[in-house]
Amino acid sequence: MPRRIFLSVYFSIRFKVLNFIIPNLKRIFSKRLIYITIPSCQQKTIITGEGTVYLGKNCNFGFKYGGFHKNGRIEIQPRFKNAVIKIGNNIGTNNNIFICAAKYIEIGDNTLIGQYVTLMDFEAHGIHPEKRRGIGEIGSIKIGTNVWIGNNVIILKNTIIGDNTIVAAGAVVTGKFPSNVILGGIPAKVIKDL
Repeated sequence: MPRRIFLSVYFSIRFKVLNFIIPNLKRIFSKRLIYITIPSCQQKTIITGEGTVYLGKNCNFGFKYGGFHKNGRIEIQPRFKNAVIKIGNNIGTNNNIFICAAKYIEIGDNTLIGQYVTLMDFEAHGIHPEKRRGIGEIGSIKIGTNVWIGNNVIILKNTIIGDNTIVAAGAVVTGKFPSNVILGGIPAKVIKDL
């Protein structure tokens, strides 16, 4: 029994301290990371950029048995000073997630996110050939509550996903979608109602 307790405490400390607190000490001290409780991180989770991240309670980043775990990481990047990423309560992700905001990204409570998911609220480069080296159009992303985002999904600027929606694996999502539907395809569209 004492060995089981020791291992439980060890992994709890490892998942919180080594995979989250130590890589983000500067961010925590600068108060650009605001959290209710320290998340449990089974994969190294780093916060980069100049903006602010809000984390709800009971968030879990990465999954040891989720595949592609070793040598990967989760990156949350509010890129510019006024950029904000809000992550709700009870969020669970698989491995190798990239969330990058130039303005605003919000993920609602109880959302599940598969592996290799990317969320970006801006075009990384301008469309016009002379403006290709500069940042493109900036928008926002809002994901409702209890959404399930499958593996290898890309969610782009100006996207709103309603509550309880499922986003099928491999979808490229942009636009406004209602609650209680299944989305899929490139570009994503409503496949069926739930």
